[in-house]
Amino acid sequence: MVRQGAPSVPSLIICDQSGTELFDPGAAGRLEHRMALLAKAGDTVVVRERVPEFEQYLGDYLGIRDVSFVEAEPRDADSVARQLRVNPKLASLLGEALPDGTALTVQSYLTNGYTWHLAKALADCRQTPVSVAGPTSRASKHANDKLWFWSVVRTLTGKDSTPPTLYAFGPAAAAAKVARFARDFSSVVVKAPSSAGGRGNLRFQSAQLEKMRLTEIRDVIEQRLRAVGWRGTYPILIGVWESGITASPSAQMWLPKKDEGLPQILGLFEQRVEGSRGRFSGAQPAILPDDIAQEFLAEAAIIGALLQRIGYFGACSLDAVIRETPNRRSELHWVECNGRWSGVSIPLAAARRFRGDDTQNGLLIVQDIFPELKPIGTRALLDLLDELAFRSRASEEGIVIVSPPNRAADVSLNVMALAKTQPRAAEMVEELRRRLGLGAA
Repeated sequence: MVRQGAPSVPSLIICDQSGTELFDPGAAGRLEHRMALLAKAGDTVVVRERVPEFEQYLGDYLGIRDVSFVEAEPRDADSVARQLRVNPKLASLLGEALPDGTALTVQSYLTNGYTWHLAKALADCRQTPVSVAGPTSRASKHANDKLWFWSVVRTLTGKDSTPPTLYAFGPAAAAAKVARFARDFSSVVVKAPSSAGGRGNLRFQSAQLEKMRLTEIRDVIEQRLRAVGWRGTYPILIGVWESGITASPSAQMWLPKKDEGLPQILGLFEQRVEGSRGRFSGAQPAILPDDIAQEFLAEAAIIGALLQRIGYFGACSLDAVIRETPNRRSELHWVECNGRWSGVSIPLAAARRFRGDDTQNGLLIVQDIFPELKPIGTRALLDLLDELAFRSRASEEGIVIVSPPNRAADVSLNVMALAKTQPRAAEMVEELRRRLGLGAA
């Protein structure tokens, strides 16, 4: 029997990010390993490529022990959940890793149809109950679709509660709508509706479009979208890249099943985004004016309740921007829903595990790429951290390695500083940057 929920039984944690649109296994690096921070004794974690140094770190420093790791096919772009179901070798490895005769929970980075099919196959094979700690396939698809989110939010909270946005159902319509926005706004954005992390965001300066014919705009849009892996599917989103942004808050939420409680807002975080695509590079607890914070939290609860009604269960986050108008009034505009675990919700869950509910102060997440760094492994990073490294049950503060750094040309750094105060968390991150030979942030 397969059901939705998260009972206290051993979990199969699938770290795969392939359900997001424009996913590229080669460019994903080692961020998938973040999900291992959710593991507990008796759980099984599936990654595309094992990193033994990081697995050792989890046990030695964070107390995450007695966890089994299974390696999927690293070069196969197919969903890992599907691989586990149809690949006999992987299915055998998984069967050996999972505990015998017990109920099981399947928890994926992004829950989709492949997750539910795997849960059904496991239930049939093991003859034990299997739960899925995530939304229904339909709810997951809707929640991660920026166009669906835009339409729903306007209905729930008013037509002015999002940036100006339009659908485009083909290349000619996309060009015409980009040109239309370019006449009235300084920047226009084109988005693949279900992409993540800014990968499918294309920003156009309106001044560059002024002298272009519609056919030229059409060609540029398609060329740039295809360059990031887009496969020609419509509709796409055409919107305004707003100016006057003063904050980029995100509501980190846990949504119980609709008959088990109201939406829970676990934290309000300010996201750091960089570059023309708005790439996520970190977060910290947000500080907003009281009136905006109240509006933000109230509307987040309304949106969360709708997601519950359509079958959403589990972690999700709602992203917005705060814009200052020419008359100095602050406007809240909703941008998207991340209907999955994320670069904020996973570290936040780990922080709550280590510190309880005290996570709205003294927490700083870094997720960035540093081409100037030489390749470095988990062990070498720990040597650099030295006394700064957080140790579960032994430290009041310190830096947690959220995912192993890439040992490649562009070194990724994904860490979380935990401290009693926000300035102290920032101070620890700056000290790590100094030890790595990086300049001030």
